[in-house]
Order: sequence, then structure tokens, then C-alpha cells
Amino acid sequence: MQRIPFLLLALLTLGTCLGQSPVVFHSVTEVWSAALRNNPTERIYRMKTGQLTEDYKASLGNLLPQASLGISGQDNLKLSVTPVPGELIGQPGKTLYLTFGKQYIYNADLQVSQTIFNWQFVFQSKIAKENVALNSLQQAAYQQNLKVSSAQYYYEGLVASSSLRISNRDLILADSILSTVRDRYTQGLVDISAVHSAEINVNNVRQNIYQSQQLFDQAAQNLKLLTGCKPDQSVRLDEYLAIDSLSSASADPAPMTPDKNIDIYAGNARLAALQGSLQKTAFYPTLSIAGNLGSQQFRDNFGLTFGNGAWNDYRYLILNLNVPLFTGFYNRDKYRSAEATARINAQQYQDAIEQGAINDSLLLKTYDNYRVITEASGRNLLLYRENLMLSQRKYEQGLISIDIWQKAFEDYLRSENTHLNNLSQLFSTRASIIGRN
Repeated sequence: MQRIPFLLLALLTLGTCLGQSPVVFHSVTEVWSAALRNNPTERIYRMKTGQLTEDYKASLGNLLPQASLGISGQDNLKLSVTPVPGELIGQPGKTLYLTFGKQYIYNADLQVSQTIFNWQFVFQSKIAKENVALNSLQQAAYQQNLKVSSAQYYYEGLVASSSLRISNRDLILADSILSTVRDRYTQGLVDISAVHSAEINVNNVRQNIYQSQQLFDQAAQNLKLLTGCKPDQSVRLDEYLAIDSLSSASADPAPMTPDKNIDIYAGNARLAALQGSLQKTAFYPTLSIAGNLGSQQFRDNFGLTFGNGAWNDYRYLILNLNVPLFTGFYNRDKYRSAEATARINAQQYQDAIEQGAINDSLLLKTYDNYRVITEASGRNLLLYRENLMLSQRKYEQGLISIDIWQKAFEDYLRSENTHLNNLSQLFSTRASIIGRN
């Protein structure tokens, strides 16, 4: 009977494991594909495009004819009295108070109107269309930034994963050195400071392992957020990065395309110019035409009939011209404000172009510098590793003391950390470049 709870627990554990299927990325392009497809903010941009497109279609309706059908009934609860001179009905010298009209009135009409000249509607439609274009520019800039961020986290995870592999190898050597030093200390051949130095090296390597694991976990969690993974999913990187190989820093990225964030400034400048034009149209006259085709029925009693002669037709056509003359300087001040906003946005666009050119130049120079630095630190790492292996053989042959071997190991660890930092900076800069392509 005791095996049933254990079996249930095993099945629940198996179900949990099956639910946490890992997401495996083999390259940075796979990360980009997942991010562009599943990123939550990217989905919002797509939904926003649909909304703004509908707003633009709605604005076009102001330029089309408008038609409506109206049916109404009116009950004159008490008809008004009209004073009438008696001369009109053969009773001179008197004023008669007469009641005109019917108790019930029914109306049915078709109303049609068309705007002939209204520039406000025209520019409102242009602004709605520009909002769609601006949202597309913002989405493109977000996609670029998304690619840069996801590439940086991807490379950060690769460097951390490679650091874990090499640090685990270092830990084996550090433990071996510590064991040897302890034996020498037991034999009275070295003092306690040598043991302390060996223990410090072991702790430093373990610290590197924990730090690398933390960096990998952070990179994996950020990739989950950017690529729209589920909370119970794990991320695994299936690309191998040899941090102690010079080939890691030798590849050149493709030529960098213009920064899409600058396009947003251009879109804002165009939108501000249209807003200024819209405010200017407040000074323009408007012209519209409206027509009404209707019928009325008048009755003394409640009821409705559709017989011949029961309805009285009426028609009218209205041509409406509205010319603004004075609005208390409101339109003038609003127009001046819109013009100032347009000038500000135009200046921001020009500044963004110049600053973007400077930043791009610095980004490329930074990448070239880090590539040279990383190649140098990579060569140093190989040399320090050769020295470490050589010191180990010399020590085993009795040619050097344990202190020299430990010193070679410490130099190798410092070189390794330096190269890892340089490699991280290089790939972070590289992500900023390739994310623009």
C-alpha cells in the first residue's frame, strides 16, 4: 500500500517535467525569429496598427456624402392660440384668438448632406494616415531594439556557458593544486600561507562558476521575456562558443544599416507639420450642401394612414457657406503653437541625424577596438595556459617550487577573467551592429 503514494508522486513529477519543455536556440537568428513572432510588445504594435488603420478609414467618412432617414410623430397636447385681426374674417374692430394646426403630426424624411469645401476634414484624414505610418516606424524601431537586446542576451548566455565549462576545468586543476599543497604542508615542506593561497584560488574559481551561472540564468530569463516563452519553459543555447579560441573574435558583422530610431523623429516632424496645417484651416471658409425629401401627415385623431392624399410632400435644398471672422484670437494662438511644435520636431530630427552619425561612428570604432583588444587577450590567455601547463610539468619534475606553480595558475585566472570581460564587451557591441541589419 505504501507504493501507491510514491507512484502518484512520480507521475506528478513526470507530468511537471513534460510541461516544462525547453526552448532550444541554435543561433542568434532563431532568437530573432522567436522574438519578432512572440514578443508581447510586438503583438501590441500589430494590434495598434489595426486600430489606427480603422481610425484612418473612419476619417475618410467625413469626405463622403452623409444620408439619414427619419420618422417621427408629434402629439400637440394643447395647440397654441394666435391673435388674429377681425378684419380678416369680416369682424372689424375685434381681435380673435384662433387655434391653428392639427393635434397629431407625422413626419418622414430623407436627409442628404455633402461637404464641398472643408480643409479640416482633409488634414484630419492626412493626420490619421500619418499616425498609421508613424506607428509602423515605431514598430520597426522597436524590432531593431528588440533584435539588439535579444542578441546581447544571447551572446551573454553563450559567454557565460563557455565560462562555466572552462571554470569547471579550472576547478579540477585548482583542487589538484590544493591537494598537493596540503600534502606538502603535512610533510613540512611548505608553510600555511601556501595552503591559504591554494584555497583562495579554489574559492576564486568557484566564485567564477557561481557568477557565470548567475549571468547565464539572467540571460536566459531575459530571453524568455523577449521571445514570449511561457513561465514554466526553460531556455537552452545549443551553440558552442570557444572563449579560449581566437576565432571567437575574428568574424566581421555585415555592414550596419541606418538607425531606425531616427525615422521616428522624421515621422514626428511630418505629423507636427500636418498638425500646423490643420490649425491653419481654422481660418478657411467651409462650404456644404444639404437636401431634404420628406412628407407630413396632419390628423385630428390618433392614427396613421397611407391612403392617397394623406401625406403632404415637402422639399428643400440648403447651401451653407461659413466664413470665420473672429474667434477671440484662439485660432491664431493655436496655429502659432502648432507652428512652434513643428519647428521643434524638425530641429529634433536634424539633431538626431547628426547625433546618430556620431554614435554610429563611435559604435564601429568601439567594435574595432574591442576586436583588437579581445584578440590580444585571447593570445595572452593561450600563452598563460601554456605557461601554466609548463609550470605544472616543471613542478612535477622538481625544477620549480609549488609557489611558482600557484603563481602561474593565478596569472592564468586573471588572464581568463580579463578575456571574458573583453569578449562580453565585444559581443555586446557586435549585437548592437548586427541588430541594425
